[in-house]
Amino acid sequence: MTASSRRGAILDLLTRNGFVEVPSLQRQLGCSEATIRRDLDQLQREGRLRRTHGGAVREGQRERALTTKVHESVAEKEAIAAAAVQMVPDGAAVGLGGGTTTQYVARALVGRTGLTVVTNAINIAIELASKDIRMIVTGGELRSETYELVGPLAEPAASQLHLDIIFVGVDGLSAEGGLTTHNPIEARVDRVLIDQANEVVVVADHSKLGRKTFARIAPIEVAHTLITDRDADPALVRELERAGVRVIIAAGEPTPKQE
Repeated sequence: MTASSRRGAILDLLTRNGFVEVPSLQRQLGCSEATIRRDLDQLQREGRLRRTHGGAVREGQRERALTTKVHESVAEKEAIAAAAVQMVPDGAAVGLGGGTTTQYVARALVGRTGLTVVTNAINIAIELASKDIRMIVTGGELRSETYELVGPLAEPAASQLHLDIIFVGVDGLSAEGGLTTHNPIEARVDRVLIDQANEVVVVADHSKLGRKTFARIAPIEVAHTLITDRDADPALVRELERAGVRVIIAAGEPTPKQE
């Protein structure tokens, strides 16, 4: 296979999946790791993709700052959060993964008593600081992009706790790709927290459905319930339901679209 053909194949895979990984490209294209890395470097120089640790993503598919995302789709997130807190029994141990939708869930929990909340996200801890809720924050290294604590200090702490229910935010959710996010280190902590929970609830607005981003948190089978908004594509909802996920469509008015 010529260099031009290889790079074309790489771009085709990026178009379909949104990301590529070096080991997978080696298997599919039948060439060495060094060759794949040279191809990725060249495609990045051409502005066709962006290199990541272990692979690449489509150019323009960047992780945006949490401080920006928290002000988007506010009505949808508030409706999802209102539905989410109805699932929390009194006295429960509740996990909240990182993200802006889970931050809205945290806000909706204010006023509840007798709860224990576990999170690896600083923004969520701040929402519940000084409230009548027992707050446990894992240790770890802070990711400034998402305000999440990650890495080898976060994972052992998270693994020692038992949760009645966890609400997980995602960047992508599909029957094929499962629960995905942008950063592999972040995905590892999310998975540890998920493994400690009796019930796993994904909270995600309609824009996340059918998407598959770089790092897989877990297969779709781990998700018991999805709470999404009324603009969710019915075909994608049916696909998730066929995969065994209970889908709750939260009430509420959608945020007006920006012109």
